[in-house]
Amino acid sequence: MFIERIVSEGLAHYSYIVGDDDEAFVVDPRRDVDSYIRIAESNCCRIKAVFETHRNEDYLVGSRLLEKETGCRVIHSNRLDFGYGEQASDGETFEIGGMRLKILETPGHSPESLSFVLFSSGEPWCVFTGDTLFYGNAGRADLLGKEKVVENASLLFESLQKLLTLNDGVIVYPVHGSGSACGGSMSDIPSSTIGFERVSNPVLRMNREEFIEQKKNEIIPLPPYFARMAEQNRKGPNAPAKQKIKPMGTLEFEEAMPECTIVDTRSPLGFAGGHLEGSYNIWLNGMATFPGWILDYEKDILLVTERKADVELARLYLARIGFDKVKGFLCEGIVGWYSLGLPLEESGVLTAGGFRDESKKEDMFVLDVRNKEEYAEGHIPGAVNIYVGELEGRDNEVPSDRPVVTVCALGNKAGLGASILKRQGFDRVYNLIGGMKAWKERGFPVKQEDSD
Repeated sequence: MFIERIVSEGLAHYSYIVGDDDEAFVVDPRRDVDSYIRIAESNCCRIKAVFETHRNEDYLVGSRLLEKETGCRVIHSNRLDFGYGEQASDGETFEIGGMRLKILETPGHSPESLSFVLFSSGEPWCVFTGDTLFYGNAGRADLLGKEKVVENASLLFESLQKLLTLNDGVIVYPVHGSGSACGGSMSDIPSSTIGFERVSNPVLRMNREEFIEQKKNEIIPLPPYFARMAEQNRKGPNAPAKQKIKPMGTLEFEEAMPECTIVDTRSPLGFAGGHLEGSYNIWLNGMATFPGWILDYEKDILLVTERKADVELARLYLARIGFDKVKGFLCEGIVGWYSLGLPLEESGVLTAGGFRDESKKEDMFVLDVRNKEEYAEGHIPGAVNIYVGELEGRDNEVPSDRPVVTVCALGNKAGLGASILKRQGFDRVYNLIGGMKAWKERGFPVKQEDSD
């Protein structure tokens, strides 16, 4: 038997392929499915089934495409009207190769959430917990709205107790790791077991009332694209586009710009030094999620990248969250642009020490673009917190009559924040490069407060 975890970087998404006796199954596949087919073939296995723990909200699933490519079955909950696949309910078992998989209904994160227990020699060996149980935390309970949090948190608590009836040695395989927006702070560890979670996971040591209260007070940004992903996953998303992104000459790119959204994936420093007017600065790994916060799904996208090799990775990240309308990329890069004397826009950068000095000379507005939890753990005194994913709709809260310094952990989200403000007409915008890490390294003052 083999189990292989496939990690989707940026999304902190885990999917799994499991095989034995020339048959295999996949749990929660992403939209690009070639890796599952390749792994199955390398192990002389045929994929017989896909099991979905829930409809998933943060990426498009690849279940229908695997069904088309391999003829496999697709299994998911009977508590949601999926537009494809087969329904399953609590206690059902499936035999694949020499393996037996048992369905556990574990609602709470969503009404249709399932977990799958894999047996070996007649005993539970591992459990695929979806968004119910993570390493060091549990799934969020607010996806159906704040008014449903208490009800869903209560269901989630019961589901966690159900999982805790498994033996301590049972291996836990969640669908997300640290950094996912599908839950709060998670442990950044490579693996875990029911026993380890039982003693180390703080939410598993809470009683029902404490757990519900914790979920009521949990503050996690909710990306607007989640609803779109959930609905497409319920129906069954289409396959991603296969064609390569068109390399565009500089003048051709310039001509296409007025009707497109320009995304620059270069480093914040490179972007600040010179960029195309009106472009967003989304660093390469940030392309896995942040386009879903700010880009229009109906508009074509043009890419500016550091290297040509970055184009395919950017396309892959975009496709995983449903962006297929990528018109082309600036083939000769930013060098080709300025070599023709075409206009560039600039934004500023400040080091921690440089900002400290400048702030003594001039009143600067400090904008912390991290989430509320990160902000509460420690921020620059006087900083105002607006999450970067919400900034475009809240830029009226930022004064335009003085310099603005955007701050995050290192400078990537702050770079995106700076580009959003530049697009909105803010003139003097600076990225605190090195972010809070550099600020703390210099020993400068940090303020902490409650996140609620």
